[in-house]
Amino acid sequence: MKELEEQLLHRNAEEVKQQTEAMPEMKIVQAMQSGIHKGRQQSRKKMAVSGLKAAIAVSVAVLLMFVFFNTREKAVEYTVLTPGPANTGTLSYPFDASLIRDKTLLNALNQNLLRPINKGAEKDGFKVEIKNAVSDGRQVYIIYSVQNNTDQTVVHADFGLDFGSFEAANIGAKLDMLGTNSQIEAGQTLYFVYSNTLTPDMDYPEEVKYGVVLTQISDEALSSSSNKYRTSIEVSFRLDSEMLKDRNRIWTASQELIVAGQKLQVNKVLFTPLSTYVDLEADEHNTMQVNGLINPVLIGKSGDRIIKSYYPTVITADNSKLWEDQSHFTLVYTSKDYLDLDTLVLKTFGAAAVNKDQMKIVVDLKKRKIIEAPDGFSIKNQGEPAKPGVVTFLNKRENIDTQGSFNMRLAGNYTAADGKVYTRPEGEEVFTQSLSRGAVEFEEEYDYNFGLQAIGYPQPLTVEIERYWHPVLDTQSVELLRVQK
Repeated sequence: MKELEEQLLHRNAEEVKQQTEAMPEMKIVQAMQSGIHKGRQQSRKKMAVSGLKAAIAVSVAVLLMFVFFNTREKAVEYTVLTPGPANTGTLSYPFDASLIRDKTLLNALNQNLLRPINKGAEKDGFKVEIKNAVSDGRQVYIIYSVQNNTDQTVVHADFGLDFGSFEAANIGAKLDMLGTNSQIEAGQTLYFVYSNTLTPDMDYPEEVKYGVVLTQISDEALSSSSNKYRTSIEVSFRLDSEMLKDRNRIWTASQELIVAGQKLQVNKVLFTPLSTYVDLEADEHNTMQVNGLINPVLIGKSGDRIIKSYYPTVITADNSKLWEDQSHFTLVYTSKDYLDLDTLVLKTFGAAAVNKDQMKIVVDLKKRKIIEAPDGFSIKNQGEPAKPGVVTFLNKRENIDTQGSFNMRLAGNYTAADGKVYTRPEGEEVFTQSLSRGAVEFEEEYDYNFGLQAIGYPQPLTVEIERYWHPVLDTQSVELLRVQK
């Protein structure tokens, strides 16, 4: 999704609109669910929206330069009046909970952990009301509604959480809709969920602001640079990021796990009512780059009871600000009823790991030939004349485990034979990526645009591979010993 976003960000709104209307709805929904994020060298603002107009909203946000603009009137903030007493741990307003897909938020809902906020702001015919929030110090969820009292349909163009002296990280922020359409039509009220990862041990202020930018979706609005088509609204409220601190439990691990011949340190396991977090660190002296574990299982035992947690999500430097490099990652399991454990074991069936000396593709554009690449890589034969400077790399594997597999990612820079470094063009970038996989088959195509001038550079050209799917099966486990204090 990173490269797709780059493609969208560097085209004008009208071009993006035309392209987006031809994109399958599922791709937009998937982009929404996973969150579109920008690299650290690109714009600092995180965008993630859904629906067929999602990419339009992204492009408009780019034109906005990712700031909240002053529009025709000042927002009026207010306290939302509830029908009855506001009870902690209950939803203040009804919406279809079956539309919630996030397992962590469902976990909070089932345990009545959502705290009522009931603060709102009104501006230019729009009302934004913060309904509920919950945080365990590692993640934060904010449920809010947008009421459209105008005669225009709008979508989100931007959103963000402001802690006053700093903003919440944009890499890792996500916006889910509690409905089937991200467009807020005239007279409608729709619900949304903002979520983000937080940095442990950081002192987050309780006085916060959540802001959105809403934009009209007419052709005139999308082609105009005028702010009259856009409305920015901020809502101030109190958010205690440590609201569940008294219920959190830390299992001090600091145990070594060796898998596929690579050393990993399990630094800590944190149990919270929302999730269970396992922090791992790959040894810098490893011969392979470890991109994750294959089917890791966390097994706890308390007396005769055994608690097993499967299929974690993974927090990395790619999808959050929690970690700054690829050597660290966190497994996030949906918490179950946890007790005082007697033992705790982390078991894995292998690692997604690649030899560090095999993280590049060397290609001769003139000959359209790969000089050096990992096994399974090739150049796809084009059925029609290829665009100059564009190469379609094919990564095809058979008889491998595909559970948890991920897309390949190539660096934005490449090096010519004379040592000069060039940046992959953005304005004229051609990018498509497809992935198909079965139980034991994996095939991926990646269009990489070296640029129109690249064929004239000294050949061959070298592009670094930031990651690709290469599972190494090796069942290992480690008993995590509690450190007595």
